[in-house]
Amino acid sequence: MTTTTDTATLPGTDRDAPGDDAGARPHPRTAGLPDVPAPRDRDVRWELAAALRAFARAGFEFGFNGHVSARAPEAPGHYWVNPFGLSISTVTPSDLVLVGPDGAVVDARPSAVINGFAGNLRLHQEVEDAAVVVHLHTPSGFAWSSLGRPLEAVTTDAALIARLQGLTSTIWDGASSPSAVDLARDGARVVLQRGHGFVTLGRTVGEAAFYLLAAERAAAANLALAAVPDRAVLPEAAQERWTLTPELARAHFETELTRVEAEGLR
Repeated sequence: MTTTTDTATLPGTDRDAPGDDAGARPHPRTAGLPDVPAPRDRDVRWELAAALRAFARAGFEFGFNGHVSARAPEAPGHYWVNPFGLSISTVTPSDLVLVGPDGAVVDARPSAVINGFAGNLRLHQEVEDAAVVVHLHTPSGFAWSSLGRPLEAVTTDAALIARLQGLTSTIWDGASSPSAVDLARDGARVVLQRGHGFVTLGRTVGEAAFYLLAAERAAAANLALAAVPDRAVLPEAAQERWTLTPELARAHFETELTRVEAEGLR
C-alpha cells in the first residue's frame, strides 16, 4: 500500500486481478520459484544480532543511531533491544538488552543501556504483527524521507515495497498526520517518517529486516531517477504481483542469516 499524510488504503487483496498485461507472464512469486520454506528454528536474539551485523555490512551504522527490537518469546511483555554504545558490526546475542513493558531496562549489567526505544515500544504493544521493529539511519532512506512523498515503483525491486509503505510526519507535527501505529494497523510494513527515514515491522526478524533492505534499495533508485522527467513507473497490476508477502520477505533475508551462520556468530 501507499499511504500519504491524508489517506490510508489497504493493499490489493485480489492477487489475480486482471491488469493491462495480466497473464502475459508467470506470477513471479509462484512460477520458477521453489515453495517458500518454513522458518528455521533459531533463537530470536541470535537472529537480531545476525540482522544487525548484516545492516552494518550494508553501511547502515551511523554512530549510536537506530534500534532493532523484538518481542521476547520467553518473557511476554518484554523486548530484546540492541545496546547503546556497541557497534552493530560486532554485536552478539548476549549483548542484547531486555526491556520491560514500561520501556525500562530490566537487565542488571552496567553495559545494558538503550537509546530511543519509545517508538518501537508503541508499535510492539499496539500492532499485533509488530513482533520485530527496525529503525536505522540508512543513507538513501534518510535523504528520500526529507521529500515527504512515497517511493515510486520505478523498478521491480522498488515494487517489492511500494504498496506496503505509509508516510507520516508526526515526529514533527504531532497528531496532524497518521502515526506509525495508525499506518501499521492499516497494513503498512514500511513507514517513511518525514526527515527521519524508515521504520519497518514484521512477524519475524527476517521479514522486518528485508523490508528495510528493500526500502533502502527503492530509495536509492528513486533518488537516482528523481530528476528524470520521463522515468517509468510500473503499472499497478505489475506492482501488485511483485509486492512482498511476509513469507517471501523472510525467505529473502535467509541468505543474510546463513552468511552470518557461516561466519560463526555465537
